[in-house]
Amino acid sequence: MRKALILLIFALAACDKEKIAPRLTATITAQRTSPTSVLIKVHVGNERDTATVPLDVEVSAEPRQPSGWGEPVRVIHPVPFVLNKHESRDLQTMLVTSAGARATLTVREAERGLTVVTRIAAVE
Repeated sequence: MRKALILLIFALAACDKEKIAPRLTATITAQRTSPTSVLIKVHVGNERDTATVPLDVEVSAEPRQPSGWGEPVRVIHPVPFVLNKHESRDLQTMLVTSAGARATLTVREAERGLTVVTRIAAVE
């Protein structure tokens, strides 16, 4: 009985969400580079001393329209990747729009689909 209790305690400690959940730094910036284009930059970094689970990074952009925001368009969506300890990735793309734009960064665990980070950046 005592061995079963000890095994149960170790199993619960191993399943601690804090130990398995990715701890990331994530930023997104949108800046106008010309009257007709916007540069969108994304930085995703691992703060843990262990590798992350596979991460699914997606950036969608919505152009400004007179009636509000337009339909979102996926502008960055690489193949899911793993970040090693304290590793980071920088991604960027250009969006052609003469009006403003709003970009949304979403980072999910690729295997379980759980959202880890969501950030928004806008430019007029």
